[in-house]
Amino acid sequence: MMMRYISENVNDLKPIWMSSLETERPEKILPEFWRNYTIADCRFFLWQMLSTSISAEGQHVDASPGEQLYFFENLVVYLEASFVLGQHRSLSKAEAGERDHIKPRESSGELEPSERRPDRGSLPKKLNKRLKRLSIWHRDGFDDPYAILDSFFDAYDLTTFKARLYDVLQACRQEKYYDKGYPADVLYLLEKVESIINAAYLILSGEKEKRLAKSKLSAEVTSKAGVRPEGEIELPAGTIQCLTEFFEYKSLKKWKQELNRICLYSLSSQSAQEWGVYIDLLTLYQLLGRLAETAFDLRKINQRWCNG
Repeated sequence: MMMRYISENVNDLKPIWMSSLETERPEKILPEFWRNYTIADCRFFLWQMLSTSISAEGQHVDASPGEQLYFFENLVVYLEASFVLGQHRSLSKAEAGERDHIKPRESSGELEPSERRPDRGSLPKKLNKRLKRLSIWHRDGFDDPYAILDSFFDAYDLTTFKARLYDVLQACRQEKYYDKGYPADVLYLLEKVESIINAAYLILSGEKEKRLAKSKLSAEVTSKAGVRPEGEIELPAGTIQCLTEFFEYKSLKKWKQELNRICLYSLSSQSAQEWGVYIDLLTLYQLLGRLAETAFDLRKINQRWCNG
């Protein structure tokens, strides 16, 4: 199995596992890493990974492949964040040295164009913060949920996705780990599942916000507008109901916890049942499959709307 993002190109000697949002705020990665792991955890996983790689076949390992892969991905992002912060500090020192030789410019009280930020509204900003905090694998592209759906269907069609999902869920109840491909295939699938959960949460929250805003408008203002606001997509009631039922079954946080458990037991040689953990695999398959179908419909609605 080859690691993703291997390159000897000098231009690629920069963070490539971090998302663009994480690259802008790398200082937030470090405390998040230490909330997940202690120093003892790091020593444990590194020793297990090292001893397994240099030991004879059949060596007992106390950390499952899923646990090791999850630790590895978080460790790489942590190291990249440290690298970026180091560069920021060097750049700040260089800029401070330059300012010592340049007379400060009087401020006019207005922000420079490069300092101005687009007003995305309080709802997207609040949702983006929550999604980034809860996300396990999917870390980028929260501003546009329909771009997330495009990325999902660039990776899978509905039939392929359901087949892969079924295989991964089956591995959770078997006393062997997922063996139809590389372990990274499981992580990639679950990253994509998490991405459409995030997109669905954004879209549903946006619909709730629109309904709340409309209820505050008078009938006179509503009739005067005559047309829907720019950038607004009208969704069928059945689609909204499907998204609502999905998050009524489990909250956003609970869905993330469920994905984490699927990852753990699909990449472990021990079944969830053996550990006394109950995962309703049939219901999960039905709900996630239905979510993918709804995401497919949402994507088509968006494409029709964009094409006029």
